[in-house]
Amino acid sequence: GKTNATAINLSDIASNSGTGGFVINSENTWDYSGTSVSSAGDVNGDGLDDLIVGAEWADSTGKSLAGKSYVIFGKTDTKAINLSDISAGKGTTAHTIDFQGDTNTDKNDTLTGTSANEF
Repeated sequence: GKTNATAINLSDIASNSGTGGFVINSENTWDYSGTSVSSAGDVNGDGLDDLIVGAEWADSTGKSLAGKSYVIFGKTDTKAINLSDISAGKGTTAHTIDFQGDTNTDKNDTLTGTSANEF
């Protein structure tokens, strides 16, 4: 999020200048990472909102083109995120994803997703 209405230049973010946000790098070229992105609430309870990013053609363990979803924890720095780091266990690891919120009022949020081959 932002605290002001200043315009964000995507070229500044892409050049990793630290202005306006951070880059999320795909794990592999043809994964189609980012075809589905949703707010995930605060999954890890650190007070920062998290994202869930779908990669519809990512290879899952033993399954070609099965799709993956990545939970990206909210952060305050502008360092780029590499989805390959998350997939390798250096973070938390559907084609379609959605944040459902607290669907049954038990104070736990629900995330849903599906891989491309389930449509």
